[in-house]
Amino acid sequence: MRYDLNEGWRFSLSEGDTSIDFDDGGWQLVTLPHTWNAEDCATGASFAGEKYYRGWGCYRKTLVISEFNRLFIEFKGANTVTELYVNGKFVGRHEGGYSAFRFDMTDFAVRGENIIAVKVNSAPTDYIAPITNQGDFTKQGGIYRGVSLITAEPLHIDLMDYGSSGIYITPKNITKTSADIGIEVKLANYYPESRQITVKAVIRGGVCEESAEREITVASGKSSVTLDLPIKDPVLWQGRENPYLYQAEITLSENSAALDSRSVSFGIREYHIDPEEGFFLNGRYLDLRGVNYHQDSFENGWAMSDAQRDRDYGMIADMGCTAVRMAHYQHVDYEYELCDRLGLAVWTEIGIVNKMSPDEGESHKLSEGFAENAKRQLTELIRQNYNHPSVIVWGISNELHQMTDEIFALYEELNALAKSEDKTRLTVYADNQFWGRFLKLPADVVGYNRYFGWYKEAGRVECFGGWLDEMHAAEKRPACLSEYGGGGAISQHKDNVDWNEDIDPCGVRHYENYQSRLHEVIWEQLSARKYLWGKFIWCMFDFASDGRNEGETNGQNDKGLVTRNRVKKDAFYFYQSVWSENPMLHLTEKRFDPRPALVPQVKAYSNADNAELFVNGVSMGRVCGESVFVWENIQLKAGENMIEVKSVFPDGTVLNDTAKWTGLVV
Repeated sequence: MRYDLNEGWRFSLSEGDTSIDFDDGGWQLVTLPHTWNAEDCATGASFAGEKYYRGWGCYRKTLVISEFNRLFIEFKGANTVTELYVNGKFVGRHEGGYSAFRFDMTDFAVRGENIIAVKVNSAPTDYIAPITNQGDFTKQGGIYRGVSLITAEPLHIDLMDYGSSGIYITPKNITKTSADIGIEVKLANYYPESRQITVKAVIRGGVCEESAEREITVASGKSSVTLDLPIKDPVLWQGRENPYLYQAEITLSENSAALDSRSVSFGIREYHIDPEEGFFLNGRYLDLRGVNYHQDSFENGWAMSDAQRDRDYGMIADMGCTAVRMAHYQHVDYEYELCDRLGLAVWTEIGIVNKMSPDEGESHKLSEGFAENAKRQLTELIRQNYNHPSVIVWGISNELHQMTDEIFALYEELNALAKSEDKTRLTVYADNQFWGRFLKLPADVVGYNRYFGWYKEAGRVECFGGWLDEMHAAEKRPACLSEYGGGGAISQHKDNVDWNEDIDPCGVRHYENYQSRLHEVIWEQLSARKYLWGKFIWCMFDFASDGRNEGETNGQNDKGLVTRNRVKKDAFYFYQSVWSENPMLHLTEKRFDPRPALVPQVKAYSNADNAELFVNGVSMGRVCGESVFVWENIQLKAGENMIEVKSVFPDGTVLNDTAKWTGLVV
């Protein structure tokens, strides 16, 4: 049985007290999920440092337990180091800020009243990735995802298998008429002796219901059992087109008495990536076009609700995405479930960002414990998300800036670990170095992070395609564009933007219309290169990055297509016009007001093949084309002007969009 433990916690922004007789009545009353950085995560410091609080927080709760055999507490995520105390006694410690984890508290709990204390420390470390001061995002502290209490029989589906479900479902031999489904079940037997049990699996979905069962002897300790079920006429998980999911119910019983039961969703699909032709799902080409996404909300930072995630992924799907890269760490299980249901292909990765070593010298010596923690993060990521059909690649790092024999060897270990944990998926890393051994890091496929038209070191935006062609000619593996884009502030606009003037390392041009035009030019080049197995915009939403001050925001990275407050920028609508199948029309630069009365360009985005502009009720002409519609040198009158665009679709649908602009006569 599972019980929600999110209500009724007392919290202190300190190391706190874990003793059983401590009076926490004066502490703040909080509900989980909770982060103590919800307000200071985006205050904005400078590129020289971050000013938000990173340190200890303590949570306490009184819990009344009536009956139990085995007792576990599950954390969906807490950052970064978590220690659990039950009735004043230390139970366990988890190191890592992004995966789910459980503690077995059976030997520490009593029937009746229990005092639960949780100490969380978000202080930077040099052995838990991302290490100290690495990663361009605010690392928010606290128990920022939900917590549950789980009771179990002494013999159950293993609850201490790296936070996983304990069930691993692998579709094999997939054809139009059949598929074989392998189900591995991890078992935990806390009895001192062997037990005779029945393990049964039932798969529901498609055209029929299939079941299989085995009677086995389970020795004391940990073990596993595998069942194989054939499926007739499988309905394939076909991305956005048909994200079909099956349900597998696994039950354990002893002498017909139920011991444990668990239901798992899964999809039947296979894929491959061709270095010349791109990504294929179930033998059919699929254009993987998507965004990078950070867990972050303007309402409460990392302590997001499922409703907020529904909103965010709904916007991602509405824009026409077919894929998402979950940056730069493991996300909560609900996000992977959303992507399963929405049909979004997922790149997910562990938290190695920029550096593995705190050593600034040439040796780049890894801190003690770093390698072991990185391998644990990868194991947790894979085991906890193994059954999600949306997940297509396991990411090992993002933008590594250091290289030594030790670092390369650890990469080899991590790649081999991923392949041993999951023989069905590919491994990947995102690179922004593009030289020497950085290009040879072991992985099946690679992603490039490159910001042409934004950062000086990248270069002019028109050169993007040529650079990609050069990389493609040299690259031995399938490659994608894992990050690209530029900043945009919805309060900043400028006519006649010079594309390549003053390209600054920190990106000084944050005009909303510069950002949208930048994406137009980039997409024209990317869409013509089928060999790119994926294209991932950086990023979907502006997010908390406390070290930044740029554009109109403090403490945020503003490269999002949508503001942190979830206001869509013009660039969002550009991608909707080229990606979405739903009729859309958008007049750009609505927020550019007042403006000079002679407007060099009026622009609209639509997935119709036409758009007509009206100024104060007078037609400025109909333009035919694709996605981007432009009218040159439009004269406004002094004062208020009504601007309207209309598009007519083949089925007779008519859409319009309007704005009011105040013309300034110079």
